[in-house]
Amino acid sequence: MERVDLLYIFIIGLMLIYFIGSYFLIHTSSYSSAKVVDKYVKDNDYFISVEIEENQIIDIIVESKSTWDLIKEKANYQITYSWYGNEVPKLHDIANYS
Repeated sequence: MERVDLLYIFIIGLMLIYFIGSYFLIHTSSYSSAKVVDKYVKDNDYFISVEIEENQIIDIIVESKSTWDLIKEKANYQITYSWYGNEVPKLHDIANYS
């Protein structure tokens, strides 16, 4: 009986480590042809709405206002962004897509 209890505790411990670790893990994504469909300001943060795949739109924070000013709506860009947990993704790199 003690062996089974230890096995359950071990499995639960591994699951907790996995889920907590994946929550705090920084995820990064890159897309070579992402279309900016909208730009807006919310709570003093600069956002772009990007269509990364057909009918899949995500909102990304642009930390620099000057970068946000240079981004044009309805234009395609190569982008790299990252996020962790439930945080809103933040833009790291953006370049014109030719």
